[in-house]
Amino acid sequence: MSKISWFGVFLFMFMMSVVGFLVFDNIVSSLIFGIGVGGAIGWLFSTKKAKEKE
Repeated sequence: MSKISWFGVFLFMFMMSVVGFLVFDNIVSSLIFGIGVGGAIGWLFSTKKAKEKE
């Protein structure tokens, strides 16, 4: 089991939330976009880096 860099996940979630606030008019839509897309991309990048370190 590889370790996940949670800082990277939260960083992508924050960045995508900011993008969501700029793109969407609805606050709930922007938060869902930020948490969903940012969490998924952050998790993919952090697990990929963790696998490369092994």
